[in-house]
Amino acid sequence: MRFDLDTERGAQPLYMQLANALEAHIADQQLSPGTQLPSEPMLAAENGLSRATILKAFELLVDRGLVSRRRGKGTFVRARPMERKLPELTSFSEHIDSLGLVPGNILLDYAEFAPGAQDRPGSPFPEDVGLVVLERLRSVGGSAVGLQRLIVPDYIAARVGLDEWRAAQLDFSFYGALRAAGLSLAEGEETLRAINAEPDEAEHLGVDPGTALIEVDRRSHDASGQLLEHVRARYLGTHYLYRVTLNNPSNGGSHETNPSTARRAGGGYAPRAHSLLDGRG
Repeated sequence: MRFDLDTERGAQPLYMQLANALEAHIADQQLSPGTQLPSEPMLAAENGLSRATILKAFELLVDRGLVSRRRGKGTFVRARPMERKLPELTSFSEHIDSLGLVPGNILLDYAEFAPGAQDRPGSPFPEDVGLVVLERLRSVGGSAVGLQRLIVPDYIAARVGLDEWRAAQLDFSFYGALRAAGLSLAEGEETLRAINAEPDEAEHLGVDPGTALIEVDRRSHDASGQLLEHVRARYLGTHYLYRVTLNNPSNGGSHETNPSTARRAGGGYAPRAHSLLDGRG
């Protein structure tokens, strides 16, 4: 891959020119998400540059969130962030479908826990309720973007026909299964926090341990207030952005009558939220 770079005095640094050229190829899909960039030695030889210049260009692309470096494998184009407006209570599969992209679902583990079982995972469900737990790797267009744990009561799992075989289907959507069974979610509460990838998580996601992730904790209820699901997902930080618009009530802004604002404890400024990757179900 050869680029026409300006070597005249006063021109942009060569590493920056190369980074901009690669970014242009990513933007126009000549380098699509998941594509491996040419190696440093190859780019250096084809463009008459030093490996240090190539490395600096790659580092700039990493800083821009356009590529990721996988130890021992190379440098790969990241999937572009996908915008989603909150507070839509939609599933991961539904949202990715709505963007015209292909959601992926790989079942990593399926487990059933009897009421009161000592080894059951922590959840907001009562101890006297049995649980069904799915651990899944979620992807977009074949690229891994996050890990998700879905916990549902055993009686809800039975009603929607959820078992290990069904959960393993590539097109399985829990929200779709709920609707098919005549159930629906009315509202959810969600908490986000920044964390770092544990070694096993990093291996599944194809990144280095310690890579920045966003953890999303969601608890969803039906119209009667019954808790139907507890989801804890961890997504690559480059695929999830939480953006808020703040309203100042003293200047006429109010979140009490605006259904699109997120809840905030303690009053004051109310955030209206937007996200760059749906986090669920």
